[in-house]
Amino acid sequence: MRRAKIALVSLALITLLSGCGGTSVADPTASTSAQPTIDPALIPDAAPADATLVDATQFDMGFGEYTFRAGNGSVWCTINFENNYAVCEQNEANALYTPLNVPDTCELTYGYQVRLWATAPSGLPVVDMPCSGGTYADPKGALTLNSGEKISSNGITCWVDGTNARCDNERGNYIALGPEIWALK
Repeated sequence: MRRAKIALVSLALITLLSGCGGTSVADPTASTSAQPTIDPALIPDAAPADATLVDATQFDMGFGEYTFRAGNGSVWCTINFENNYAVCEQNEANALYTPLNVPDTCELTYGYQVRLWATAPSGLPVVDMPCSGGTYADPKGALTLNSGEKISSNGITCWVDGTNARCDNERGNYIALGPEIWALK
């Protein structure tokens, strides 16, 4: 009987964790009927010309990644410098924007992580909003990147505007996340 319970719990856990495929979401500045939109004026345009470049290695949390908190807000981002992508995320309870419609293919949480590749691997979108079963990175112990500061690594630059984080690649694609915003382009 005990083995049957363990097998059932294991099967349920495997099923839950297997639903983590990524799904692409349109840029919120474009009008779509599928997702709520964000006021484009709330999305940071570009890093200020006088933004201070901070040594990214200060944010090294191990595992080939730099993780930082965005100002005094609820967003944190991770640049994976070994695989050349960035993920910004927040706890869904901290999001003040209208919840996004969850794709039929996602049985987990959606709308609280955004991902950007410096150059996407074949078959993957350069920007997406993954279906997620939890946080990508643990923000505990992460240092703060303040408003007007930026870090850069392997073709990705991230910067902070207030409590919003934005990461850009060299091709002009970006992600942004904050308590009131999300954006993919």
